[in-house]
Amino acid sequence: MTRLNRRETSLHKMYQHHGLLRFQNMYSQATLTKWNRVLDPVFKRLSSQARSYVKPDELVKLGIFKEIMCKRLLNVISILDPCPTLFHCHCFEIGDTCYENLLDCNGLDGWHREPSDPSIRSVRGCRPYSIYIYLTDVAQTDFGSFEIVPGYEEGPLKSNMKSCNITGNKGTCFLWNRDLYHRPNANRSSKKQRILKLSIQTNGWANASIQLKEFKNALTGLGGDDPALAYLLGSHFGNNQAIKTMPYTRTGDLPRIKPLDCSEKTKVPTKAATMLRKIKYKLDKALGI
Repeated sequence: MTRLNRRETSLHKMYQHHGLLRFQNMYSQATLTKWNRVLDPVFKRLSSQARSYVKPDELVKLGIFKEIMCKRLLNVISILDPCPTLFHCHCFEIGDTCYENLLDCNGLDGWHREPSDPSIRSVRGCRPYSIYIYLTDVAQTDFGSFEIVPGYEEGPLKSNMKSCNITGNKGTCFLWNRDLYHRPNANRSSKKQRILKLSIQTNGWANASIQLKEFKNALTGLGGDDPALAYLLGSHFGNNQAIKTMPYTRTGDLPRIKPLDCSEKTKVPTKAATMLRKIKYKLDKALGI
């Protein structure tokens, strides 16, 4: 396992402190335009769904997966965990003119944490994380922006906590600790929102997703010309092959980190408001709304 140099150590410490890294120069606009062009007909077939998904095997088939996993991103991933395995790898699209948070099933305006085994840590101490890449512009909070409370991995959600509301043009890319409180805001804009999502944890721990057909097909479709990407897709999951770490040598090329803007504040609903939300959620679900 290659030791970290000064710049890599700085990135690692920044992630451990904030639980959030926002990058500035990961993908070109030409690359993003190409991805959207090849994804357009796929999402058109799924247009009747409020939230539709393009899974990893199709991302490999379309040629998008290899381009997502560029050297800069692989360098970051290798710094945080030399034994990384995917458990999410998809592109999803959110419907437009939506005035309710689709994930607000707990009555907290969509705020939640992802459940996971607290012992799952990389050899460098990093917990499972996700990466988002906006494929459409998210100019305002109510255009479906992602919001997160940095540096708060334990404890209950409280009002007036500093949160980071991530807006930006297509290509906005960030990596976040799944232990942090976060939420996707409702997309009230007149355009659908499209996001690429990757989630990563250290290899060797329980991972039901990597054993799904969509990941196995992605691994087969990838072929044998890129061992590092094959490792991410599960080539060394659950076996005793000789290579225990991802077969990848960092190039030293790292993305620029964008400073965090934590000027937003959380607002926790009252118990009465939470109860009403839960009742409304159950009624809407029963009515198929």
